[in-house]
Amino acid sequence: TDKDEPRARMATKAIDAGITRWLEEEQARLAAVNERAKAARIAEATVHALTLALAHASLYDGAKDALRALDFGDLIERSYELLTRRADAAWVLYKLDGGLDHLLLDEAQDTAPEQWEIVRALTAEFFADKGAGAKPRTVFAVGDAKQSIFSFQGAAPERLAAEGIAFRGLVAGAGRPFEAVPLLDSWRSAPEVLAFVDAVFEAPAARAGLQLQGTLATPVQHRATRTDAGAVDLWPLEEGEVSDQPDNPWAPVDAEAPESGNKKLARRLARAIREMVLRGEAVAGRDGQPRPMIYGDVLVLVRRRGSLFHEIIRALKRASVPVGGADRMLLSEHIAFQDLLALGRFARFPADDLTLAALLRSPFCDVDEDGLYDLAYEREGSALWTVLQRRADERPAWSAALRFLDWARREAKGRAPFDFYSRALSRLSDDGRSMKRRMLERLGAEAEDALDAFLGEALAAERRGVIELERFISDMAASEIEVKREQDERPGEGEVRVMTVHGAKGLEAPVVILPDTTTKATAQGTALLKAENGGFLWAPRKGEDCPASARARALRDQATDHESLRLLYVALTRARDRLIVAGVKPLLPHLLKGSWREHVEAGFKHASISARLVELEGGGLAQRFGADPLVLGPRAGVGAASEPLPDWAQRLAPPEPPATRYAAPSQLGEDDKTPAPSPLAKAGGLGRFRRGDIIHRLLQHLPDVAPDARAAAAQRLLARERDLTDDQRSEMAGAALGVLADPRFADVFGPGSRPEIALAGSAARLPPGFAISGRVDRLLVETDRVLVADFKTNRPAPDRIQAADPAYVRQMAVYWAVLADIYPGRRIEAALVWTDGPKLMPVPENLMRQALDEMAASS
Repeated sequence: TDKDEPRARMATKAIDAGITRWLEEEQARLAAVNERAKAARIAEATVHALTLALAHASLYDGAKDALRALDFGDLIERSYELLTRRADAAWVLYKLDGGLDHLLLDEAQDTAPEQWEIVRALTAEFFADKGAGAKPRTVFAVGDAKQSIFSFQGAAPERLAAEGIAFRGLVAGAGRPFEAVPLLDSWRSAPEVLAFVDAVFEAPAARAGLQLQGTLATPVQHRATRTDAGAVDLWPLEEGEVSDQPDNPWAPVDAEAPESGNKKLARRLARAIREMVLRGEAVAGRDGQPRPMIYGDVLVLVRRRGSLFHEIIRALKRASVPVGGADRMLLSEHIAFQDLLALGRFARFPADDLTLAALLRSPFCDVDEDGLYDLAYEREGSALWTVLQRRADERPAWSAALRFLDWARREAKGRAPFDFYSRALSRLSDDGRSMKRRMLERLGAEAEDALDAFLGEALAAERRGVIELERFISDMAASEIEVKREQDERPGEGEVRVMTVHGAKGLEAPVVILPDTTTKATAQGTALLKAENGGFLWAPRKGEDCPASARARALRDQATDHESLRLLYVALTRARDRLIVAGVKPLLPHLLKGSWREHVEAGFKHASISARLVELEGGGLAQRFGADPLVLGPRAGVGAASEPLPDWAQRLAPPEPPATRYAAPSQLGEDDKTPAPSPLAKAGGLGRFRRGDIIHRLLQHLPDVAPDARAAAAQRLLARERDLTDDQRSEMAGAALGVLADPRFADVFGPGSRPEIALAGSAARLPPGFAISGRVDRLLVETDRVLVADFKTNRPAPDRIQAADPAYVRQMAVYWAVLADIYPGRRIEAALVWTDGPKLMPVPENLMRQALDEMAASS
């Protein structure tokens, strides 16, 4: 047949019985051949799939070996091997056994089989022979098989019961007490919520997902410790609009399409949340007393981050309901990410009209739709950038955009990606707001996570050596980076949380809304099925199954259905006071079979659930089990118009007076235009700063080592820098040891001298109100003089102090002035120590006085 099944009848009654019998025998023979052919095709495909998998695994292991890296699976496997398979496993267990008194296993229902083997190995001697009586040792496992929802991470909830039985036998054999504590009491949910959960899972079809190898022989029952009332609402299904008109290719692009059920449900949900908060419907506070609800009391749980998930977030924003955004976001899909890429593209390629148009509409430029249309429509030529430059004076928004874009083009020429974007986001607009603030005000608070993740990627790229803006933009455009946003309870933050049920494990909320209930769970992942014997079969299409793959597929589908029911249990039990169940009507009625909606509707029909009809905001009737919520009036400040900002908050802050600024002496000359560093400063492939940091560290630590042991100590310190070559280590050690061995530096590194001394304060010789905060490389204080020295690793070192960078002289002058006030009456001597040479270069007092005079004149 068209279903690939043998026909029920091979001939009519008029056909001779012998012919019919022969046809049926031939049918059976060909059916058997067909089944063998299916099995052969699946066997061949399985061999190919596993061959590719093994090749991929080998490449992956090779990549990890090259990086000397381990993933989480490796850690589990290595731990298991260490405790069970290796030749010295017995010795390892012996050493561990002497120090283990107690083992606590949390979330035991999500423990993978390999992890259970590690637990068994660690506790093997707890209840065996002498190990059982040497000292009281215990195992404490906390888990609820009803809440096992992480099979994709290897969780095997049936092992919880099996391991419990195994431990019971071990403990009883050792004559020790074993106690299994049922998790019946609930301190979270109101009695009505728990009664409804019990009603839903009393039905055999629903209970099958929670009953793992006899772990729940009796119906699910909860004991509520709360006595205040709660409620469960079942909203009617939203139905999408269906158009009987054919698609019109000539229709305007802004013509409204038929509205989907997802959009209608999202709008109803946003309106309902807003009205509940504005009315001040009551929820139980932490002290048990009723209080008006806030937006942060609402948790919206979906099964997956599909179209409904995004429609809900969009509808909440349009209804001016504060929302925390998605709990996970794909960075490349966030509008803030697109705006940042557009800024970089324009800065390097201003002739790209489409990129510039998008950038003008972004918060960076804030040109409205009409402004962009007037600028771009019927423009002369095709270069939008040229038109903007010519017409910028016509409108303030255009001129402000031109100033920012001109600045961005100049900055992009000489800045690394992180430097460029961090400066762009912190740049102030004409109204005094930073660009980052403008983006957050337009795009919402969730955009901050996208901005931070983007800057983090820019910083990581620079560490990898990607300093060209074009290359960074190209890499980011091809990336698929997922950002996980923490959505834990944040008291005082009035934001609705929208997340998946998996992400909400361990969370709770006074009001929980389940809008995604009318789709049936389907198996996720590849076509690789786990066979009954523990092996694998590659079977992409159900219609081509052989008996073995059909059984494997049936087992997988059953496991998927059961985990979906456990996921429903987790979703229902997140609610403290109110539970609202909604959904979108599927196109075909049979799709509701086996869905969460079907199980919830069955719960409302249970004899113990006495529901009534209530009217919804915006029309329609819902079923309600439990008490109507109290209305206390809105919490103070909710829905009230915000006070306008005072005038001072909308102006740029005036420059701080010098007295409130602390400058680092090493950065006093950072804006000076100095010659480009010598090519010799590369130090054999290392940057001059890296070389300088390492030599600085040697000069800090080696003076405290005996002179005859310094060379060996230097080699030990340098051996930690694994990226250095032997020649580089030798050169750096020679530079540092040369300085220490030179008699001219005896006082600087001699007894009584100290490294890395913090120095902060002001001085009479410094400009009025000017203060510094820095760290002196080396300081020696004697009864009649104070010697301060700073290390410099420039190569080549100057021959005389007049040729040194003026910023270095200014730095030493500041040290000299502050130390003169700290140690009055003592001679203050300042010097630069150049590791290239090495050289000790005193800084004359007249040069330092001159540097201080120049600072005073420019302040």
